[in-house]
Amino acid sequence: MLSSVKINNHGHWVSVFEPLPHEREELFSKYEVTQELLDYAIDPYEKARVEVDRDAGVALLIFDVYVPIHSASAPQTAPIGIMLTTNNVLTFTNAKTNFVNGIIAKQLKILQSHQDEPDQFDFILPVLYQLSTAYFGPIRRADQQRQLIQQNLRGRTEHNAISEFLEIETGLVYILISLQGNVALLQEFKRRYSSQMSRKQNNDLDDVIIEAQQGLEMAQMTSDVSARVSDAYSKVLDSNLNRTMKFLTIYSIVLAIPPIISGFYGENVKLPLANSPYAWQITVLMTIGCIAAWLIFYRRWWH
Repeated sequence: MLSSVKINNHGHWVSVFEPLPHEREELFSKYEVTQELLDYAIDPYEKARVEVDRDAGVALLIFDVYVPIHSASAPQTAPIGIMLTTNNVLTFTNAKTNFVNGIIAKQLKILQSHQDEPDQFDFILPVLYQLSTAYFGPIRRADQQRQLIQQNLRGRTEHNAISEFLEIETGLVYILISLQGNVALLQEFKRRYSSQMSRKQNNDLDDVIIEAQQGLEMAQMTSDVSARVSDAYSKVLDSNLNRTMKFLTIYSIVLAIPPIISGFYGENVKLPLANSPYAWQITVLMTIGCIAAWLIFYRRWWH
């Protein structure tokens, strides 16, 4: 689906949503799009980067955005395409990233209410800024979730907490990789196009880069802390398991002593004190003595 909105007197913003074959032909003929760049733009598995076709005068930005609605096992980020032609700006989204069109449309209305003739950079830089700062919320929520799990574990160590930590770390991996790609993309974009921008536009691009770098640092710190806490509690669980196995080993040995002693006296052989009127009491005392010796050994060396 294609929809076009006027940016200024010379160009349009063209929203491209999962284009059909005849719509692709329209992109080629009307909007200066090349086949190669179109394939990159609609590929849902592309990594964040800048792709330039100098002959056609077209630049493509593959930018990773945070997807607010995702399943627990699905990636939390997805790429969108932002293509700059001579006069137009084209954005490429799919079912997962279609929410970005609402952000862009709102930003265009704000821009047009403040500027009579905004150019392409005036249009895309605020959008990139908003998409970059959108990572802050999920990173903070991941850190808050980590803190909550950690507080609960202070009173009681549970195995399912490790699974919760794993889910946090998995989500942060997607965010980290996407932010690393976005930072590299923005820096490359600045290197290529800063000479074509005004001073204000260069300052706006610097702000976008700073926000993306800040998000990357936040995600890295949260990921490192979560991984360290998860590793620490894994070691605690391993230690608890070792203690349990030690206790069960001692317990099984102690329980094996009474049958051994009673078994001796159950044989048809003459044993010391077998004919004593206190033979039963003596065997009980021997059993209690062995148990006490093993308990002392456990408390002194294995506790």
